[in-house]
Amino acid sequence: MKNRKVLFVLLALMLAAAVSAQELKVGFIYSEQVMLEYQEAVDAMRKLEAEARELQRIYQEMQVDYQKLIEDYEKRKLVSSDAWKNQKQREILDKERQLQEYQIEKFGQNGEIYRKEEEYLGPVLEKINETLKKVGDARKYAYIFDASKGTIVYADEKHNLTEILLEELKKSR
Repeated sequence: MKNRKVLFVLLALMLAAAVSAQELKVGFIYSEQVMLEYQEAVDAMRKLEAEARELQRIYQEMQVDYQKLIEDYEKRKLVSSDAWKNQKQREILDKERQLQEYQIEKFGQNGEIYRKEEEYLGPVLEKINETLKKVGDARKYAYIFDASKGTIVYADEKHNLTEILLEELKKSR
């Protein structure tokens, strides 16, 4: 019986050594370089930048109009009627509100420029990720990191410990 235990322990140690001796392939990419050199990404970025420039140009025109309203008001307020002043103040406040709304609508957190970014870059990033998965699977990488960002961009699912962690957490209640 004692010999069986020793034999079992030796066998387990040999198996553990063999498993740990297997190569764990890890690779990395530079996503910034991919985005600069992959033509589809370059084209999408150019298109997005052109849209952003146009939206910015319109915003700057609106700002110029706003400044002209303020300057006109300041120049004429001393010699103008209260009715004119009230009208100009309403126009200034309205233009200011329009500026704020435009900025939020176009450049805000869920604004047009971010929707365009998803529209133009989304398919490109999806293609990059699909290709990355193919490369990882075909070349048997365990992990591929993005050296530009320090994140994992591909992981072999067999290294996913989420379910094990959840089971252990459930046991520890």
